[in-house]
Amino acid sequence: MCVCIRVLLRVQMISLLMLAAAVSTGEAADWPGWRGPQGNGITSEKELPTQWSENKGIRWKVALPGMGVSTPVIWNEYVFVTASSGNKHGQLHFLCLDRKDGGVVWHRRFWGTSPTRYFQGRSSMATPTPVTDGSMVWGFFGTGDLFCLDVKGNLLWSRSLVQEYERFQNRFGMSSSPLLVNEMLILQCDHWGQSYLIAMDPYSGKNLWKTNRKENLSWTTPFLTRAGGEAELIVCGNFQVRGYDPLTGTEQWVARGLTQDSVPTAVSGDGLIFVTSGPGGASLAIRPGGNGDVTESHVLWRTPRGSPFVPSPVYVKGLFYLVSDKGIATCLDGQTGKPVWQKRLGRAFTASIIGSETHLYYVDEDGTTSVLSTGPDSEVLSRNALNEPVFSTPSISNGDVFIRGIEHLYCVDGQSSLP
Repeated sequence: MCVCIRVLLRVQMISLLMLAAAVSTGEAADWPGWRGPQGNGITSEKELPTQWSENKGIRWKVALPGMGVSTPVIWNEYVFVTASSGNKHGQLHFLCLDRKDGGVVWHRRFWGTSPTRYFQGRSSMATPTPVTDGSMVWGFFGTGDLFCLDVKGNLLWSRSLVQEYERFQNRFGMSSSPLLVNEMLILQCDHWGQSYLIAMDPYSGKNLWKTNRKENLSWTTPFLTRAGGEAELIVCGNFQVRGYDPLTGTEQWVARGLTQDSVPTAVSGDGLIFVTSGPGGASLAIRPGGNGDVTESHVLWRTPRGSPFVPSPVYVKGLFYLVSDKGIATCLDGQTGKPVWQKRLGRAFTASIIGSETHLYYVDEDGTTSVLSTGPDSEVLSRNALNEPVFSTPSISNGDVFIRGIEHLYCVDGQSSLP
């Protein structure tokens, strides 16, 4: 009887996980976490702005209290964003803004329990993107501190992973964003110490499972897919990508072919998983499922063409879109990996691609957003300059586009370029 109950509970949980992987954690107009409602950078919204400038089409522009490249996340009227400031960026900022006018609803300040050992440059301690379910919001920082607040700004619980386990050793700072899946909050902590995946109860912060990893360095975020019919947690790392059981954290398969430094988040579509890494790395299309080393059996194609170091890709209607750090946009056929087109868009890119089924947004480090149509005959529809450096990936919500510069957060008015 006990065995039957456990099997039944597992089937029910798998069904819930599959639903979470297929359906937005919020409404279509919400952008609840890193890479949006599906974790793939694509929204189902239709009417999006295509033209703006520093002085036109901007609903509001708000100065932020510190550095950060975390993406703003949006739920209904709330915009959540993080930043860090001070000596070694030990002061951590968690803000909630009013999406209508950018006014500060609340601003909470915390002190990091430990700086990363090799903090450098623009990454700061506010690189991970928060995640929300509309009633609570979770923020992870490069100091190893994880905070859970309600949407009114009240602290519900916090944890210091560096005090519980060990100090992060990562030369650019920890950047993996928390993934909220049904009743689990999942974090990837890869560094030169003991790397691990950890799943927590999002309401209490207590561990559900913790799995040590063999990888010793990456800056990517886990991705949940059901490309093969069952939910799989896809985790990139140095030299390989691994598939895990999201219920237990048990490793199921591994595919080799990535480079030492892994930053982009995986995506999926049409029954395949797509991963990429660089510099000088390759993109891979992988069939889900399998056991053990599936490099020879499940890797459908591999190509170095257009692979980025930092920006994450998107997959739309059979096409795989990438942009390199040097500004070359590439479109590959999802089933074959063969090139469809390439275009030069700018000087340098850090932000990941986002968009919809009809339009894609590519934001370069100078703050210029190139808006492209999707498809094999893609065209550059507009170039929109903010004249402020941008290293953060934008967000889309309720027709608006939110772009974070090095000093300000901009809300591009979704009504400004509509007929």
